[in-house]
Amino acid sequence: MRSAKHKIPVITGSTFRDKYFYPADARTDTSKFEIHRREDEAYRCQPLITSNRLDFYMVVLVTGGEGIKTFGTKEYYIRQGMLCFIAPGMVTNWESVVDEHQGYIMTFDEQILPKLPAYPFFQVDGCPVITLNEEQQHYFHHYFQEIEKEYQSDHPQKLELIKALLRVVLIKTQQLYTVTEPVAGSNAAIRLTAAFMALIEKDFEQQLSAYAGLLNVTQNHLNDTVKAVTGKTPGTHLHERIIKEAAQLLIHTQFTIAEICYKLNFSDQSYFIRFFKRYTGVTPGQYRTNAKLL
Repeated sequence: MRSAKHKIPVITGSTFRDKYFYPADARTDTSKFEIHRREDEAYRCQPLITSNRLDFYMVVLVTGGEGIKTFGTKEYYIRQGMLCFIAPGMVTNWESVVDEHQGYIMTFDEQILPKLPAYPFFQVDGCPVITLNEEQQHYFHHYFQEIEKEYQSDHPQKLELIKALLRVVLIKTQQLYTVTEPVAGSNAAIRLTAAFMALIEKDFEQQLSAYAGLLNVTQNHLNDTVKAVTGKTPGTHLHERIIKEAAQLLIHTQFTIAEICYKLNFSDQSYFIRFFKRYTGVTPGQYRTNAKLL
C-alpha cells in the first residue's frame, strides 16, 4: 500500500503558479529566488487551495486580506500583520475569507542560504506564523520592499544583495520567535471567526446580535472568539467593513456625502463624518479629494 504522504501532491517550482496563481500568460521561468506582491493581478491568490506540499521555501508577509491557512495539523487565521513560513515537505492548504489580499510572497530553494532548516519557524514542530506589532510591520515591510527593488533591478550582484537582505529578515524573525509565539487557536474558533468575517464581507448592515443568531452562538461568545483569534472585537471589524464600503463609494461614485451617509444607514451626517474620520484620520470630503490627486 502506498503511504499517505504520496497522496498529497507536491508543488514544484516549475508548477508553483499553476497551483497558486493565475493567469497563465503572466508567468515567467522560476529561478532560485522570486518575490511578488499578493495584490498583483498575475499573482492573485486563489480562493481555495487544497492540501499540497512544496519542494521549496516560502515566506509571506501579509499586509491585507484574511483567510484560513493550515500548516501541518494546525489551522491559523491569517490576517494583516503576520509573517508566514513554509518549508519543503510541509502539508498546507488555504481558504480565503475575503477577495482582496495584499503583501509579499517570497519563494526560494535550499541553495539560496545555508542552514535554512535550522530556523525554528521552518521546522515541522515549530510555529510557522509570527504576529507583528505595528512597528515590526513597518520594519519587515521595508526589507521586503528593498528585496523587491533588488529583484527587479539589473544589478550584476543583485542575488548577493537579496541573500543579505533575506538573511536579515530570517534572523530578525528568529529574535521575535524566541520572545513570543502566537497561539493558533482551536479549529472551531478559527472557523467561527472566518464565518463571521465572510458574513460581514457580504452584508454589513446587520446588528451584531443578528450575526450571532445566524451563526448559532451567543453574542458574548462571538465577541470573545473573534477577539481571541484576530485581536479585534466583532464591532471593530464591522466598523472597518463600513469604512471600506464608504471609501469605495467616495472613490468610484459621484454620490454626495449625504447620499453615501444615507446608503450606509447613518441617520446623522455629522456623526458619519466623525465616524469616518476616527478610522481614517480625514473627513469623507478630504478622502475623496486626496484620492483624486493620486
